[in-house]
Amino acid sequence: MDGLELTAFNIISTVGTAKSKVMESMDYARKGKFKEAEQLINEANESLRAGEKEHFTVITQEAKEKNVELTLLFMHAEDQLMTTVVLRDVANELLEMNKNFYELKNLVEELAGK
Repeated sequence: MDGLELTAFNIISTVGTAKSKVMESMDYARKGKFKEAEQLINEANESLRAGEKEHFTVITQEAKEKNVELTLLFMHAEDQLMTTVVLRDVANELLEMNKNFYELKNLVEELAGK
């Protein structure tokens, strides 16, 4: 395995790691464990950067040579990359919303005398 096929598998592998970390971060955020959630998103970002770097090599190759033959496998890798980037962005928003929720919850409990 080499060339575009190897690049596609590298993207799928690194992005799969990122996606798992993003999903785990949302679980931590839901439970109010914000530091853990933020750490997992940071780790996901590292994996995403590796996947984006692999992806960029293909884009660069096409710009230089204009003869990259795209395959279904590579299109799948791109799809995984792009959906994980969006999922990461949504996870960041949910993290902030959960922080606000827990802050309000604590304030309500404080005002209620709990």
